[in-house]
Amino acid sequence: MKSFYDYDVDNPAERQERYNTYPELSRFHMALQDELTDEEYQGYFESEKQLVKPTPSVNTTQTRWI
Repeated sequence: MKSFYDYDVDNPAERQERYNTYPELSRFHMALQDELTDEEYQGYFESEKQLVKPTPSVNTTQTRWI
């Protein structure tokens, strides 16, 4: 399943699909765009996108059986 941030907002079909899939988050972002400058909103959007980006899990603990 696509993340909210994976949709192409320049594509009307994808924008509509994102709105249908994530209606509350879409409305939140529309309100946020009204309140922030374009630069502030883009900074927020990119930081949120990085937070939901999957990161590889690194196992730093080593299990040792005795």
